[in-house]
Amino acid sequence: MSPKLPHLTALLFTIILISCSPEENTSTTPEDTNEFIFNGVSYPLVSAIITDENTTTNAPSDIGISLFNKTSSEITGNGDLDAVAFVYFDINTASIENTTYDTIEDYDISINSSFENGEFNPGTILLSDNDPDADVFAQSGSVTITNFTSYNIVFTFTFTRTDGQVITGSYDGNYLAPNGIN
Repeated sequence: MSPKLPHLTALLFTIILISCSPEENTSTTPEDTNEFIFNGVSYPLVSAIITDENTTTNAPSDIGISLFNKTSSEITGNGDLDAVAFVYFDINTASIENTTYDTIEDYDISINSSFENGEFNPGTILLSDNDPDADVFAQSGSVTITNFTSYNIVFTFTFTRTDGQVITGSYDGNYLAPNGIN
């Protein structure tokens, strides 16, 4: 055996080990969290309720998406609730698609809200479509749905208020659809 062969074999073995070592940069992008953020404060989102006002198949109308920091059973139950964070918007479409909706005309976001005797009482209103001259009115908004199945929805949303403050959020989870959904 040639005296160089053991050295070449060792060199080849070292090269193979180095090339197969794990990457040092193993950082991954964090998954979207179920929350909305306003003024640097994060508000968790636990459940989604989707209501479909379409009465005719394939006819565009409002599909409402409501998000809460409480479970859907707490929201739909008869008990009183406080410290409720609430996000609502609707999209005008015949059915939910994986796309970006940038015409959001109906929306509301509030914190410190409550349910008393089955009635919702908004607390601190962060976003509302009621008064175009108010700071809480949105000058722009968009919702990007990236996955929609019979039981799960994944989306992000962004609203910019007339005072320039931005509200962003995301949701990835199951939803309740009391009247079915297209």
